[in-house]
Amino acid sequence: MRPRQRKAPRGQRDMSRSVHEWRFEVGLPDHGCRLDSFLSARLAWRSREQIKRAIESERIGIDPFKDKQSAPLGRVRPSSRLRLGQEVIVRLPAPQAEVEGRGAAAEPAAVVYEDHYLLAVNKPPHRNVYPSRRHRANSLIEWVHLRHRGEHGSAGYFPTPCHRLDRETSGLVLFAKSRAVRAELSRLFEDRALRKLYLALVEGCPAEGRGVIEGALGSDVSSRVEMKVRVCSDGRPASTHWRVVRTMGRFSLLELEPQSGRRHQLRVHLASLGHPIVGDKLYGGGDALFLRSLAGQLTVEDHEKLGLGRQALHAWRLEFCLDSMGSSFRFEAPLAEDLTRWIDNLEPSEVQCSKLAAGG
Repeated sequence: MRPRQRKAPRGQRDMSRSVHEWRFEVGLPDHGCRLDSFLSARLAWRSREQIKRAIESERIGIDPFKDKQSAPLGRVRPSSRLRLGQEVIVRLPAPQAEVEGRGAAAEPAAVVYEDHYLLAVNKPPHRNVYPSRRHRANSLIEWVHLRHRGEHGSAGYFPTPCHRLDRETSGLVLFAKSRAVRAELSRLFEDRALRKLYLALVEGCPAEGRGVIEGALGSDVSSRVEMKVRVCSDGRPASTHWRVVRTMGRFSLLELEPQSGRRHQLRVHLASLGHPIVGDKLYGGGDALFLRSLAGQLTVEDHEKLGLGRQALHAWRLEFCLDSMGSSFRFEAPLAEDLTRWIDNLEPSEVQCSKLAAGG
């Protein structure tokens, strides 16, 4: 009897390489599925036509792996039917290799803290944590992995992001540097045992100095934007604590502490309070303005309405305890430069960034 093959345990793949590799095992629901359909559901940033071209250029292969019959594969085609137990191997050029020489270089990130187990990075605005279909190059994870490769070569565990921020949101992103720490941090995030504080510039001045927003969140089925969320009675429970750090004429700087982790929670809750985040194209500008922004067709009036080129949201503090290390951690990231400049223009006499994050 042939010995059963075993997969080697995998960590975070190296996103700094010129070629990225993915491996997908074919499960029972996918038995008999076409190869191009199978991959379209897993490589969302690639179109069906791009996947077909990758198959035809032999960048995609099929390994028998756990297929009990070890059925002959023949030539791999987009229409190839998959069998239970097979493994699909995808090797594609890294995003930066495909767009080399095009577009402006991304603003560099800054390391806030690093030891043998953790890496905390201050993500600049307009930078994805991971590559996406619309923004395939200059992601934060590529920057972190290029840095790791420069210091350690291909050795060691490549740092893994433990959470994400929206592309336009700046601030702290936490990376784990071992599987064990990654698992422990995942539990902390799932159990809400990790404290996260944000700063947001909002329109208007709340009547009270602090409060709690309790509003269940669900999909906005009436919106033309598929990802849009709204406060609704049949949504998932969500709670946000807030307090005013500073008022500036028609605007306020708020500190936010989400008690749940729903999609777009802070943006939706603040808009429902009547104080949308400055520069929020979707929840402050509306569907039509947001769709114009995706098409690169914002008008002069749109820019005046937004007031800022991105949503003015910054993840500024993380607090947690790792039992495995017997240590407590508190990381802070200074408010992003574009936000401090915007505030300085409102209040020329108050230019100290440290004051903006001093009310914790």
